[in-house]
Amino acid sequence: MDVRSVVLTEVLALLKEEEDALSGLLDLAIDEQSALIDSDFDRISSVSNQMLESASKIDAIEARRLNLLRTVHAESMTLEELLPLAEDLGINGFALARGQMLARARELKEAQEQNARLLLNAMKLRDRWANLLGGFAAPGYSNKGRRNTNASRGTVSRSA
Repeated sequence: MDVRSVVLTEVLALLKEEEDALSGLLDLAIDEQSALIDSDFDRISSVSNQMLESASKIDAIEARRLNLLRTVHAESMTLEELLPLAEDLGINGFALARGQMLARARELKEAQEQNARLLLNAMKLRDRWANLLGGFAAPGYSNKGRRNTNASRGTVSRSA
């Protein structure tokens, strides 16, 4: 059997493993959305840690895939470029694996964009509340000991 066939068969198995890991990461991103909406900070932290672990696993799978491809001098080839080579060698499934990877990546991107919007809106709301609560100017005192609400910069007058 040709070395390239063996390598591409292993690469195909890694692509399936990576697609499964991306699906798991997508599930975590959706769980994070729920935690963000519920303002469950412990769950947000837990899910974020799980997402980091999952991303590390995906990085490790990707590194293994690149190392395999390096053995046949194909590390710079994209999945689309590997497809005809795999078909020539009689290895089926690259097109399906590529499609599934692209679909998971697109779904994950959409979920993460939604999470980013939720976080941004939460930060804007927090800032709005902080400005509202901090914006109430308590009256300060002038140098002559009189109340002066115009000169106040917060709850304590520095000149008092």
